[in-house]
Amino acid sequence: MTRKKTDGRRFLKKKVLFLIFIFSLFLFFFLFLRFSPYPALTEFKARPLSTRIYDAEGKILQITALENGVRREFLPLEKIPPFVQKAFIEAEDRHFYSHHGLDFAAIARAAFQNASEGRTVSGASTITMQLARIIKPNQKRNLLVKITEALDALRLEARLSKSEILELYLNNLPFGFNTEGVASAGRTFFSKEIKDLNELEAACLAVIPRRPSLYNPLTNPENCAKAAFELLQNEENTGLTIEELEKVAAKARLYRYPFEAPHFIRYLSNQSGSTIGKASDIHTTLILSLQHRAEDMLSRAVERYAENRLSNGAILICDSQTGAIRTWVGSADFFDEAHQGQVDGVLSCQQPGSSMKPFLYALALESGFSPSSVLPDIPMEFGFENLYVPQNFNNRFNGPVRFRVALASSLNIPAVYLLNEIGTEKYLKKLRDLGFASLENADAGLSLALGGADVSIFEMTQAFSVFVRDGLFLPLYGIEEERFCDRRKSGHAERLSDSPRRIFDMNTARLLSDILSDKEERALGFGYSQTFNTPFPAMFKTGTANQYQNITALGATPHYTVGVWMGNFSGETVVGKTGSSIPAKIARDLLVDLQGSSGKGFQKPAQFKKERICALSGMKASSFCPDTVSEYVSNEESASQKEKCSWHTEKGTVYPAEYATWFRLKNRSGQVSDKGSELKIISPRNGSLFYYDESIPASQQKLIVEASGGSEDIARFFVDGKFFCESRRPFLAQVPLKRGKQKISVQCGEESTEIEITVK
Repeated sequence: MTRKKTDGRRFLKKKVLFLIFIFSLFLFFFLFLRFSPYPALTEFKARPLSTRIYDAEGKILQITALENGVRREFLPLEKIPPFVQKAFIEAEDRHFYSHHGLDFAAIARAAFQNASEGRTVSGASTITMQLARIIKPNQKRNLLVKITEALDALRLEARLSKSEILELYLNNLPFGFNTEGVASAGRTFFSKEIKDLNELEAACLAVIPRRPSLYNPLTNPENCAKAAFELLQNEENTGLTIEELEKVAAKARLYRYPFEAPHFIRYLSNQSGSTIGKASDIHTTLILSLQHRAEDMLSRAVERYAENRLSNGAILICDSQTGAIRTWVGSADFFDEAHQGQVDGVLSCQQPGSSMKPFLYALALESGFSPSSVLPDIPMEFGFENLYVPQNFNNRFNGPVRFRVALASSLNIPAVYLLNEIGTEKYLKKLRDLGFASLENADAGLSLALGGADVSIFEMTQAFSVFVRDGLFLPLYGIEEERFCDRRKSGHAERLSDSPRRIFDMNTARLLSDILSDKEERALGFGYSQTFNTPFPAMFKTGTANQYQNITALGATPHYTVGVWMGNFSGETVVGKTGSSIPAKIARDLLVDLQGSSGKGFQKPAQFKKERICALSGMKASSFCPDTVSEYVSNEESASQKEKCSWHTEKGTVYPAEYATWFRLKNRSGQVSDKGSELKIISPRNGSLFYYDESIPASQQKLIVEASGGSEDIARFFVDGKFFCESRRPFLAQVPLKRGKQKISVQCGEESTEIEITVK
């Protein structure tokens, strides 16, 4: 009896040990399946996706193609209609939810059928096995490959839920025609979002992966309908006829994927941290309908002036208050290889001409100048070793010009004068603060005043919008999510648009907006052109580079800011003086198109009021001033009793001494009175270099020296410390040239001044 009990215990122990061994074996196998390295799955999940890119109104701009031309859109399983899921499960693996990766009943059935027929007539691949094959494709179909796929299927089942497996499968299933996943398949074959398919269309899609060349409805609608009919019969859809499915398959049309705003999409793709190719959906700030109107306007303008070698252009429109990009046209025709259509004119750097002047004048206002300041528009020389002699675009000199008129009429000499007074380094720093990254290493000297350094229309439009935003800078953005930035230290997200940077004082910005929207003051430079007329207040600034290689226009209202560039990417000069009125008209028409006949005006500067001033001197108008204008004067300046005009007297007009040369260029009424002003040598400038001409007799090689100012009516000229001559007003002397350095000095009463020149 004892022996039987002992044997029973041993048997029970062996049985328990065996069960433990089996359990351990299964546990080990499960842990191996669950945790063993599976790099192919990790890489597969990280594969790039086609990104659906929408405009601000939800219209598709592009569905990006991957490097091999494939469209692979992703949809979470909950967004794939249940009847679509059911169709694919029924078509490929009706026992999907009841097995663990391998369907042994299907394997046995397939083995029997294939053995009976002597050939492969049936398969036993589950959805999980097919996914394993998609994850790690292998062209060979031998026994070892099949065993590996079966093992990988078990690994997938051990790691992922059924929903995760089905989601991966449906989003990566190949359909041919460069299409992967049900979302792209619905679009490719039926031009529909997957949510808009009906059950018959879903059945047609479900049979395509079996053999895409045989069952796709585009080339074989009858085969597709027949296979879908058999599939639906298996689901016991009573009353369904094959004719119904043939009608559905016959309606299939290859979808033409949109290719809108290609330069804009490329810009977004190249941004640091871009989610294009990673995110499924991106919602941009672009407005497609406005994009199309801008493209049409640019295309018509380029076509009209094609004979002038004006072959390209670019347009950028942004929301003035938020910085949201609404339109981005990089060229007249993206596919025009002859004119480098794929070059992005919004980002390419060109010389902007006078379009840059508003930023200089704004800095001048913050450097002590005012809208009533008078600037010299006279023959002037700047610099020493590198002499710079600017000219106005109309080759005229207008003498004394008020600040407002000089900017509104885009006069060149006053702009160079301002930059010379302010300093190029100070101006460059301000431009960099305004987002002109292209000027980081710029060294253009005084030509910066006239747009002598290359910048992009993107930078100019972004900077120009500062004025209608009361001097606050906001970076332009193209994706709605870009309005938020991660503030990890504070643990919350902060809107970029809630923390703008102040670049100019509020009053500076408002004064600039007022000047550039002043139609009357543009007349000196542009006449009474209708180009700038809008039914609402709008500010404009135009510019042309040398030889009209580049013509630009900036326009803005409190609602929108527009930048337009036209020219060519080849660097050829434009034939004929087409002028900046072409892009200006486009900017104007776009603003009118956007706003119709309404729009709020610009705000008035605070702590300023309008007063009557002399139109010539900019001083407080007196009874002798023939022309007066109303101009903004600061409350502080008004309180200190702005000086009355001293230029207009009972005896006539008296110009300051600095205008003497300009005054003598033509017969002008009035006189120049420099008595009492600072004594200085007007010409030549200190440090000037002259060359001795051996072909001309020495007696004829003389230098005209001109001086002005002083307290007396007689001046004495000295050359190298020796008395040379005396002169009454105007103070002039003809000094003989000799090689080497020469010191020329002028003495008037107790004052004296001196220059040094070099003759080679």
